[in-house]
Order: sequence, then C-alpha cells, then structure tokens
Amino acid sequence: MSKTYTEEYRLEALKYVEEIGRGETAKKLGISLGTLDTWRQKARAEKTETENIEKQGSRTEIRELQEKIKEMEKEMSRIKKENEFLEEAASFFAASRQKTRQS
Repeated sequence: MSKTYTEEYRLEALKYVEEIGRGETAKKLGISLGTLDTWRQKARAEKTETENIEKQGSRTEIRELQEKIKEMEKEMSRIKKENEFLEEAASFFAASRQKTRQS
C-alpha cells in the first residue's frame, strides 16, 4: 500500500532537499530518493509552466500596449492637423477683420 502525501508536505520536503540535500531528507522523512526525485521533477515542470503562462501574459500585454500607442499616435496626428487648420483659420479671420477695419 503506497502512502499519500499532501501537497503541503511535498513542498516542505522539497524545501528540506534544498537545505540539507536529497539523501538527508530521504532519511529524515523516511521517503525514497525516487519519490523525492519525482516530486522535484513535478515541481520544476509546474514552475516552467507557470513561467510560460506569465511570459505569454506579458507578450499579450506588450502587444496591447503597442496597439494603444499606435492608436494614440494616430489620434495625436489628427489633432495636430486640426490645430494647424484652426491656426490658419484664426489667421485668416484675423486678417479679414483687419482689412474690414482699415476699409
């Protein structure tokens, strides 16, 4: 009959492996080296998967930010054009008023 260990117990055992080594942990906890190795492999795989998910999330965020920047640059260009037009219109009307006053 095989023993069932909680996830918390496995994580604590892996901390011991880091602190005192595989052999000492196996002796101290009465767990086989093979079991500890399996737990370590599983923990590494989970860590890698988590890192990949985080990287993918970062890539998505970067793409979204790049799109937002493009939209904002487009909007800024439109606003600059509108400002130029308004400046020209203001100059035209100012000149037109001046002509009217001089006449």
